[in-house]
Amino acid sequence: MPNSEVFFRGMQASRSQGSASCARRIWPRTIIAGFSFFIIAFLALRTEMNREAGSSRALSTTMGRERVTKKAPACNDGKYSKRTLQLAYELPFAGLFNKYNRGRQKYEASSVTIVNDDAYAICDGSWAISKFESDFQPFSPNNIQIGDPNREEYEESGYEAIFYDKDIFYVVRESVEMLDESRRAQTYHAVIEELSIAGRDYEVLAACPSEFEFEGTSKGFEGAVAIRDLNNDLVVLGLCEGNYCSEERSKDNGNGRIIVMKKVIEDDSCKWSTIREIKIPSSANFHDYSDIALNEDGRVAITSQEDSQVWIGQLIGRKDDGLWDIDALELSDEESQVYDFPKNDKCKTVYCTIEGIEWMGAHMLLAVSDRMKSKGKQHFRCFEKDQSVHAFLIP
Repeated sequence: MPNSEVFFRGMQASRSQGSASCARRIWPRTIIAGFSFFIIAFLALRTEMNREAGSSRALSTTMGRERVTKKAPACNDGKYSKRTLQLAYELPFAGLFNKYNRGRQKYEASSVTIVNDDAYAICDGSWAISKFESDFQPFSPNNIQIGDPNREEYEESGYEAIFYDKDIFYVVRESVEMLDESRRAQTYHAVIEELSIAGRDYEVLAACPSEFEFEGTSKGFEGAVAIRDLNNDLVVLGLCEGNYCSEERSKDNGNGRIIVMKKVIEDDSCKWSTIREIKIPSSANFHDYSDIALNEDGRVAITSQEDSQVWIGQLIGRKDDGLWDIDALELSDEESQVYDFPKNDKCKTVYCTIEGIEWMGAHMLLAVSDRMKSKGKQHFRCFEKDQSVHAFLIP
């Protein structure tokens, strides 16, 4: 055999042995790499499943950060549509006003009422009243700001409630620090202003403090409605923001309170005297209470900003003539229902700042939302729905 052929066959044998040796080294590495990929994929899948499972818990929202406080059904349990309000339409406040916004750039809405198909909303950082058509027509010339938003140059309004009775608008300042000369101490009381609106301005007819005293400026009246007693006198129902009407005990859920008041005039002074207190049923198991609405049939809606929910029940005590027996006033829990504001596609809270509520009919509610808290105090997803007006259908 020629030397060249011997060399060629030797080279083939060497390559064959080398390939076998290489294969023996590569196969273990391939198996290890495949197993590692499987483990990584499995862990990623489990993480995603855990994240999705989180939406099946009951999540209550405090400043937009969700914490697990109680069990609640998942959004996909088949009952979501029965316990959740359905959005009909909505619009940011900035889309309502054009040249009639009086320089407003933020709308920290806190309450709303409807009079003759027009909505009137207030903000706790402004002295103006936002008037707009209840069908939310963008930039309508009928959508205007009433009053000077900077009426008091160095003080915010603290407006937290608005209601209407016999040509007068009543706006409630949540809690104002005052000097009690008899006690030589600082005290905190809500102040109810009576406004007469004419065109694009209003006149303050009276400003009377509540007899009811709060612990500070941050947990006063957050909502209010008016009724007429058996003598046809005006009576105000003030909704406390905190449980027990307290700052110290405000987080003891399910202990909401309403203060019933009547105006008393003595000499040259006036005050809203406390008549009695009404307990909100514990089925409204809320961290806070952000507004109250009452329709002609005595149906009551009470919202919670932190829980992104609304309690709907019945106020007892109404007579056939439309007047109310104050001693018989009671919130019935027999046919009450708690509804969620809509969630996003991951069952997360997006209506984080609902502050105001009003009836638009037997099965529709008008809501207004506050400005999202900045500096990371609320999740960024809250931004989409803040400073807006919303109409919701009740299931």
